[in-house]
Amino acid sequence: MNTEAYTFFAGKYDGFMRDIPYEKWAGNIAAVLTSFGVGPESEVLELGCGTGRFTAQLSEYDFKMCGIDLSPSMIKIAKHKHPGIEFKTADMTEYHDDGRYSAIVSVCDSINYLAGSEALTSMFACAARNLKKGGIFVFDLKTLHFYRKLSDNVYTDEIPGCRYVWENEYDESERVNYYYLTFYKHVIGSLWKRHVEEHYQYAFTHDEVCKAAVDAGLVIKDYLNEKMTAEPAENEDRVYYIMERN
Repeated sequence: MNTEAYTFFAGKYDGFMRDIPYEKWAGNIAAVLTSFGVGPESEVLELGCGTGRFTAQLSEYDFKMCGIDLSPSMIKIAKHKHPGIEFKTADMTEYHDDGRYSAIVSVCDSINYLAGSEALTSMFACAARNLKKGGIFVFDLKTLHFYRKLSDNVYTDEIPGCRYVWENEYDESERVNYYYLTFYKHVIGSLWKRHVEEHYQYAFTHDEVCKAAVDAGLVIKDYLNEKMTAEPAENEDRVYYIMERN
């Protein structure tokens, strides 16, 4: 992930992502963690925590949360909004806090920002190292189906004082989706200031994920649809993995 990808966007992220169902996701994942014996006061790490909204939601279930993100701008906002939670600027492919956590979680396709299978394997290795023996790793991924559907579509949105245009370009051969975000921030009167950011996400295959997990010493316990109720169908936009450290 490019650390400059969430600079201007960081300050507007929660506004534009207002419809993300963090509360529902937290309830689903808390239920999974509890089913695997991760109880109150257990230390839980979130990878790609952004502004900390999901971290805060999961903390409502009495987990002792820590969130890491590669973007200093995102972490600055998270610390300001959620002062009772530990946040760190860190790379999920390099972060080491050996054996500290009972569980690790990641949502909102944060792991799709990893640049290919080598980075995925490195992240899994760090996750395994940071988990206690028998610890649980729960995360989501956007799917090939999602990126193919996204294709070259263009979207727009507006919040008070800011608008954006979101353009997409999907490279099928590399399985990379490029996001071109142009923001227009209202300054005064008819004056607007333009900001541009470029993001990319990688579409991992199920086989890639399975191989990287095995190489890192993680065991896949479940593979679920977006509702976390059954195995994924072929047309899922988002899937979940539940893994355990040996």
